[in-house]
Amino acid sequence: MPLTPTVRLKFLSLYMREARERAGVEPKEVAKLLGRDTTRVTKMEKGREGLTPGDAKMLLDHYGVHTEAEKAEIVELARTRSQRGRWAGHRATVPMELRPYYDFELDSSGLRLYGTELVPGVLQTMSYMRALLVARNRVDRDKIDDVITMRLERQQILFRDQPTDAAFVLSESCVRRVFGGNAVMHEQMLHLANLAQRPNIRIQVLPFDAPGGASTFGFTMLRIPAPTSAPPLEMAYVENLHDADYLDGDKEVADYANLWANLTANALGVEESRRFVLGVAQSYA
Repeated sequence: MPLTPTVRLKFLSLYMREARERAGVEPKEVAKLLGRDTTRVTKMEKGREGLTPGDAKMLLDHYGVHTEAEKAEIVELARTRSQRGRWAGHRATVPMELRPYYDFELDSSGLRLYGTELVPGVLQTMSYMRALLVARNRVDRDKIDDVITMRLERQQILFRDQPTDAAFVLSESCVRRVFGGNAVMHEQMLHLANLAQRPNIRIQVLPFDAPGGASTFGFTMLRIPAPTSAPPLEMAYVENLHDADYLDGDKEVADYANLWANLTANALGVEESRRFVLGVAQSYA
């Protein structure tokens, strides 16, 4: 699977930061070598700013990375460039702040998502999408069809030749919150039940009366295969109305993994959840 520019840039930033830390070099020294200020070095090491192949090679030499194979792999990642037209047409409807997440999701091999109020986008039917977009009134009416086309395209991560292994814990609110009326919700619930039968998709429902309670915020955890022999990237993604955080620190990822473990333990099992969803579907019939 070819990596998107966003993901290539992220791995470049991780490898460059790890090499600098192993060498015991301070960011201010890197800034001096590059002729940048330390703020820009921080952005580079967080995957928010690029690095030319020449600068990458110079820094790796300075860090004492002598393994030519490792150096070549990292320098090749520095050739990341934005692809012209990637966000044109219906893809232009994706807000700028969400585009990095869409790229991370596209390159993921594993996804774990906890939803609190809405059926997650990758599990939505076209009718549910349309009803949700109209209800939330955040998209111009003449753009709704383009948004739906993009969202349906995004769902292909679940159906491609090597699909993402996806697990979902849905608060009961996700299946009780009505958008578009009973017919739309009936179709959406049957869609969830059908998806739950696919080998790469696991859906659990966290009932209102779950003994362990629920998290008050949703989140997504992603696993992205490395372009080198290094371990995959594990990250947590959390968003709010105006911002989003991409968390890849060991402690942060471990904290979200523990939260995920608690949610899956308190939720109904996979088969029990499917029966629950079918029961909810019947209530909308």
